[in-house]
Amino acid sequence: MSSEKREMHRKYVHAWRTTRQALTRSPSHLESNLPAEVQSLDLPLEEQSQKDVDMEMICGECSSDNEPYLHSANVEEQSRAATWEGINSLNVSSASDLEEQAEDDSRDMSLAKELSTWASEYQIKHNALDNLLKLLQRHGHNELPSTARTLLHIPRQLDIKQLSGMEYVYFPLTEKLQTALENYPPDLAELQCLDLSFNIDGLPLYKSSKTCMWPVLCAVMLDPVTIFPTALTSGVSRPTDLGFLEDTVRELAHLMNHGIHYMGRKIKVNLRCFVCDAPARALVKNIKLFSGYFGCDRCEQKGTWLNRVTYQETADLKLRTDETFRNQSQIQHHHGNTPLSHLPIDMVQSFPIDYMHQACLGVMKRLLHIWTRGDRVVRVSASQITEISARLRSLRKCIPSTFVRKPRGLEELDRWKATEFRQFLLYTGKIVLKGILPDEMYLHFLSFSIAMIILVCPSLVQDHSKYADELLHYFVEKGRNLYGQEFLVYNTRAMLHIAKDAENFGGLENCSAFMFENYLQTLKRMVRSGRNPLIQVARRLEEKIEQKKTTTVDKISTKTQDSAYVLSGGQCCEVLQLADKEQRVLCHVYSKPEPLFDSPCMTFLIGAYKYKRKHNTISWISKTELTKHAIKISTEERSEIFLSVLHEF
Repeated sequence: MSSEKREMHRKYVHAWRTTRQALTRSPSHLESNLPAEVQSLDLPLEEQSQKDVDMEMICGECSSDNEPYLHSANVEEQSRAATWEGINSLNVSSASDLEEQAEDDSRDMSLAKELSTWASEYQIKHNALDNLLKLLQRHGHNELPSTARTLLHIPRQLDIKQLSGMEYVYFPLTEKLQTALENYPPDLAELQCLDLSFNIDGLPLYKSSKTCMWPVLCAVMLDPVTIFPTALTSGVSRPTDLGFLEDTVRELAHLMNHGIHYMGRKIKVNLRCFVCDAPARALVKNIKLFSGYFGCDRCEQKGTWLNRVTYQETADLKLRTDETFRNQSQIQHHHGNTPLSHLPIDMVQSFPIDYMHQACLGVMKRLLHIWTRGDRVVRVSASQITEISARLRSLRKCIPSTFVRKPRGLEELDRWKATEFRQFLLYTGKIVLKGILPDEMYLHFLSFSIAMIILVCPSLVQDHSKYADELLHYFVEKGRNLYGQEFLVYNTRAMLHIAKDAENFGGLENCSAFMFENYLQTLKRMVRSGRNPLIQVARRLEEKIEQKKTTTVDKISTKTQDSAYVLSGGQCCEVLQLADKEQRVLCHVYSKPEPLFDSPCMTFLIGAYKYKRKHNTISWISKTELTKHAIKISTEERSEIFLSVLHEF
């Protein structure tokens, strides 16, 4: 018995002893005035025997003293006062115990909720969680469940079907949207239109098996973005048909026509785009692959075979439209119909070119392979590759912590990820290649880099998308002269159409697969064994507890790699000291900028500046002016280079 329970029992026994003593000397009508809870309770046997002993002592004292009745009356009055004091203390103790019990219950409920959130967030295995719950129960937390299944509310049965030659499970889109919206701040009630983007892609699960998943992912395009699956399929190959899309299409069409009800209001639902790589896009649209003669999904040009299918024409192209697609005007382009044609969308423009797969993993990777492993005419030497690698590694200390990966050398090129190719294309490539690539090849790369910087940045694409399109036309045509006709494969040729997508969606980051690829890795980590991977992922999703969404607050830092900013008026700064009471920040402010290069354009356009170190002053800057992050690179020429961070993370 715990000390608290022993103390409560002691008070209970003391109150009853005093009560029974008073009753032996009180008139019979006093008993009826006692509280009902006192009258209805009986003493245990051991307390009854103790009462008899007490009674004998009291009677003995009274008979031996031969005191008058007045003395007995005084004793009676004192006993009665003690009686009611004991009863009152009993009532107060009982109320206090009830409050403590309620607090304990609330604490247990809070602990259970926090445990379930923790287990979901860190993907704790169920056998480890079972042992933890048993351990907590042995140490007084008896209100907690005994198993992870009960704690996480895991469903025992899932509606698994066989569809499109794969195992299939569907999560109702409307329910998932309602749950996602509940995690946003209350001011979401003012929302008029909800934009959604979808992604379909293959996800290999194991290195030693062909087993893969094809999830249908939905992204709620608010700040921050929420991603969840609406359908999951699992098998040893890609889906045999498009039946796995029908449930999603049916419910999505209903939402687009009737909206979604949230907080007593009806919000319009709009489909922004389907984001897919080239093979997945061909699958869901039921068209020829990019490797086919009629594989281009933007124009009707027939490909040319040069050891592979290439597309040599770059001007006066006959573009596909929604009408020609639905009518299947070029029958050689189509395999058949697709469920997606039942949606009220543009079947061409609603499937943008994904710059992650086609520009970063496609064109940029191909250029690096040509420079390091291509024909001797365009290949750089081994010493130059070593120099480029050394320059890349020297930039590691300059890259802000918001970048997921730091630069690696070209000897690890085969292991580079998409974010590393993006970093090279938008930021580091123009620094490390200068003076190593021949001028003509370096200028050709700059045309590609500057065009992509413009198309990635939402503020630049509004005013300079036409210029970016001209640079990309030059890049494609000049690439044929520099690297041969085989350079004009599908990915390279797609750069002729990508500027239109950036203009339609306000920047390439708004229609890229980067955010979906991150979520695919989250799904992959939910698979813990080779048995029934679809059921494993579906159950992890059901037990997952989504956290409340909050807008990320940009924190100012004095760390070297995170302290650089671009100011207005051609100035840049480096933070030295954090904000004072007046919300000002002490900074090195650089002035008198010089262009990093002036061809094919002045680098001021893309936020690239070069300063002499002597042209800096120490000044207090308002915290509100530090909004645009930059990469600061120190050179051996006693100068500083600032590159504006233009893409979104």
